[in-house]
Amino acid sequence: MSAELAWLLLAGIGAGLTGSVAGLASLVSYPSLLAAGLPPVVANVTNTVAMFGVTGGTVAGSRRELRGQGRRIAWLALASFLGGAVGAALLLTTPAEAFETVVPWLVGGGAVLLLLRDRIRS
Repeated sequence: MSAELAWLLLAGIGAGLTGSVAGLASLVSYPSLLAAGLPPVVANVTNTVAMFGVTGGTVAGSRRELRGQGRRIAWLALASFLGGAVGAALLLTTPAEAFETVVPWLVGGGAVLLLLRDRIRS
């Protein structure tokens, strides 16, 4: 096993743990894909497709908690779909350099939100 493959396997485990605990697996997996040498846009698409399975697992594991939340789930699903569509359009229509410039700020912002989540909820 190459060092790069071992690193990505370890990062995948870390992303899974981060995703199950805090819901922010991409804070581990996306930078790991960049470190493995993938270009930022390719790493983003790879990460998004890989994390799609996490969503299904989370929903399946949360069925009991989601009972009676149909209307709320429908609105959140619509907002997620629209946000994803706008994000995908921006990703595909803006230069890769713009994406490379903004991504560190988005990842950093996600990390800060994770650290402050209890204060934000209050």
